Amino acid sequence: MKISKTNVVLADHVVYTGLEIENGVIMHIGDVKDGLDLSDYYVVPGFIDQHIHGSDNSDAMDGSQEALDRMAKSLLKEGTTSFLPTTMTGAFEQVDQALSAIKNYRQGAGANVLGAHLEGPFINKTRVGAQPIEFVQAPSVEAFKRFKDHDVIKLITLAPEVDGADDLIQYCKLNNVVVSIGHTSAKFSEVKHALEIGANQFTHAYNAMTPLHHRDIGVVGAMYLLDGLRAELICDGIHSSKEAVELLYKNKGRDGIILITDSMRAKYLKDGLSELGGQEVFVKEGKATLKDGTIAGSILRMNVGVRNMMDYCNIPIYDAVYMASSMPAINLGIKNKGFIKEGFDADLAVLDKNLEVVMTIVGGKIKYERE
Repeated sequence: MKISKTNVVLADHVVYTGLEIENGVIMHIGDVKDGLDLSDYYVVPGFIDQHIHGSDNSDAMDGSQEALDRMAKSLLKEGTTSFLPTTMTGAFEQVDQALSAIKNYRQGAGANVLGAHLEGPFINKTRVGAQPIEFVQAPSVEAFKRFKDHDVIKLITLAPEVDGADDLIQYCKLNNVVVSIGHTSAKFSEVKHALEIGANQFTHAYNAMTPLHHRDIGVVGAMYLLDGLRAELICDGIHSSKEAVELLYKNKGRDGIILITDSMRAKYLKDGLSELGGQEVFVKEGKATLKDGTIAGSILRMNVGVRNMMDYCNIPIYDAVYMASSMPAINLGIKNKGFIKEGFDADLAVLDKNLEVVMTIVGGKIKYERE
């Protein structure tokens, strides 16, 4: 595959040039003849969504190849080329089945499945958010190992202040599982301790965590202060205000933020009744809530999150894309994705000047084209 003219979004600038792709790999960045003319568009590294529950009426907790296939195909429409299907706090058997489906998934016509994100059940009952409280359990290495396909888990969200969390954090660190602090009532000292023993990041910044207070700055304060921990961000203007996004960016910069969607099955569906973790969810005008008003995931598309990040923080496209493509790859230890570089996988999104997706390329093959 050849692209002769386009605006290539690199890590720290945009260059007008060409791309040559062979066997699913970017072989050459520079002068290319007789290729696609994409001169009116941006070509960016495909987005990597490390926290997504569902899309197009499918959910990771459905525990089937068909559900994962529907998700994977639908995500191409927003430029996402790789993702971690994310489980919820739920009955052990249901989570186990979901992990098994992810482990056994065979790459099809959609985005790459890179592994699983286990969000819960090892969280704090005081900060469940939209997670079903009846299935919350204490963290332990033994409980983690009960999941027969726990080796597919690349990222785990847990509450570090709950008894048993220390052992699990250290076990995950030894086994290359990224540990995310989330659904937590931790104090600052407990977050700092978690960082020291192996925690890597925060789950969906600001949401389901201890707010900033001047006597104990809590999880949000730790998020601002501690450089060693990255922050996931749902940049939809609902989960966090424009000003909260600006404040996070000012404190963490692009190297400390990972854009996610945290989307649920209602994405790409009409407003109305939906479901998350066996609970009724009501979707109206872009907002998904439980009956009591608790926010229940999002219906955010990743390209919209990138565009919002640019608008809210007045930053160039390469900085916003870096947080949606490069940072998740770095965070998850993926060596061959997340950047447009020679020798890297040809996972690419083609965007128009409004950042709407024109084309999505996975492994050097065009898998989505806008009508």
